[in-house]
Amino acid sequence: MRGKQGLRSKRERTKGSRARTVPVVWLLLAVITVAALTVWACALWLPDRAPALLGAGGEATSAPAGVQEYSGGQQVTVVPTMSADRELIGNATGTVTTDWSGEGLTSGRRAYRVNDRMVVALATASPLYRDLKANDTGDDVRALNDELNRLGYRSSPGSNRYTWRTVQGVSQLMKDNGNTSDGSLALADTLWIPSPQVAVGSWTASQGLSVTAGSSVGSIGGTIVKLAIKNGQPSDRDRTITVLGQSGTLPAGATEVTDAGFCAKVAATPEFTGMPKDARSTGFDATVTLPEPIRVLRVPSGAVFGIDGQSGCIVPASSKGTSGGRGSDDPVRVTIIGGELGASLVSPTDASGASIDPSSITRVTIGRALDGLSCGR
Repeated sequence: MRGKQGLRSKRERTKGSRARTVPVVWLLLAVITVAALTVWACALWLPDRAPALLGAGGEATSAPAGVQEYSGGQQVTVVPTMSADRELIGNATGTVTTDWSGEGLTSGRRAYRVNDRMVVALATASPLYRDLKANDTGDDVRALNDELNRLGYRSSPGSNRYTWRTVQGVSQLMKDNGNTSDGSLALADTLWIPSPQVAVGSWTASQGLSVTAGSSVGSIGGTIVKLAIKNGQPSDRDRTITVLGQSGTLPAGATEVTDAGFCAKVAATPEFTGMPKDARSTGFDATVTLPEPIRVLRVPSGAVFGIDGQSGCIVPASSKGTSGGRGSDDPVRVTIIGGELGASLVSPTDASGASIDPSSITRVTIGRALDGLSCGR
């Protein structure tokens, strides 16, 4: 009996303990719920206010400026403007016995043979139109003298007279190409081409065919008359442009090259002659650099204001060794030389247009401090 009574007593105690625990749990849940609702209500109805420690700091009004060497090197795309296709007019009559046009035409070298005479291509400044001999004069003679000189033969460059030196040069030119010569120049032995090297587009003077003087023997594609930089920006100084291994001058203020000699060199490169027409029309790679590196001032892009083309202004926040009564908060005119990685490379000048030493400016004004300022042009 005692065992049963003890077991009953233990169960009753456990049951009583559980009964007491349940109200405590509910009480805790009620407290947590009320607290959560209170926090939610505060967040909903109280105005937003950032903690004092998280308040916005003062806005930056200046930034460092530095000096660097700038070579102006940049990759660009150039698009050529081509002249119209040209017909090549032969001067010989007879049967074509040999044809070398497939290799392209080069001034001073044989192009094809009619009967037993070699026809030599010549890129004279003006087309030849008559037979020439000693003591003849004229602009065509001057053009012949100049081309013989360029090819390395004896001649009288700049002279409009067919001199004894011209006779010697023509004689050697013809012998080098397989013709006999007494030093006079037979028009039938020549084929005029517009540049020192040309690629043949179509050709009718093929081996075994008959040709007639004054008729077309073929055509060549147009040559380059202009190379324009796509989306180019002009510079206030001359730059060097390199296209397909050929280097020339890109004049100050220009974004295109029209120099006939340079264009001819580019047009004669194997890379260009073998380039499909659609590739030419979309453009090809080139590089632009300054002939000599220059010292420029590197500033944040946002420090330059009042931009007009390649000109603008900055406001030095501090300077050293400056003169002329310029205050540190006065706008300074600059020429924009280039830009990279969020920075502008500029060349500062004073009111008279004279250059200012870039190292004299160590900080520049940025942000709202520039509001309302005028570049003073």
